Amino acid sequence: MPSGSRCRYDSTVELAEIMTTNFAVVAPEATIADASRRMLEIDTGAAVVLDGEDLAGVISERDMLRAIRDGVGSDEVVADRMTRHVMTAAPSTGLPEAMAIMVDGHFRHLPIVDSGRVVGMVSMRDLMAWASLRLRHGSALDAEDDVDTVELIATIHRMRTGAA
Repeated sequence: MPSGSRCRYDSTVELAEIMTTNFAVVAPEATIADASRRMLEIDTGAAVVLDGEDLAGVISERDMLRAIRDGVGSDEVVADRMTRHVMTAAPSTGLPEAMAIMVDGHFRHLPIVDSGRVVGMVSMRDLMAWASLRLRHGSALDAEDDVDTVELIATIHRMRTGAA
């Protein structure tokens, strides 16, 4: 499970229960090289870009790969390569809704915002860890649970591979 998280097996699973609170943060004026170092330090695929305490964007591995493809140097600033219009969720957002946001938006990292402040991040990896834990504990097919773990895994697989 992600650091700073806990898990419960019932129909009220919220992002607050699986989000990581140890997420990468960079400033818009940081270089892509600085952002990649920060992301590697905590083994994540995206960093939240904060302008002061305000969410300015997210920079991901894919953004960095596009920069390399475009021949941009590692001294390029994050603000020039980040995704600016970022979808977010609240800590109280349920897993099915968060999954829908991520699948519909075609992204793998979702910042969690509470009272205008980024308090966590949920990734596809976090969702897979949660689903794996449920499967190991035999709760994947709990009739009282509104989260279908098998469908969650299938959706993540489709999103990651582009499979139909």
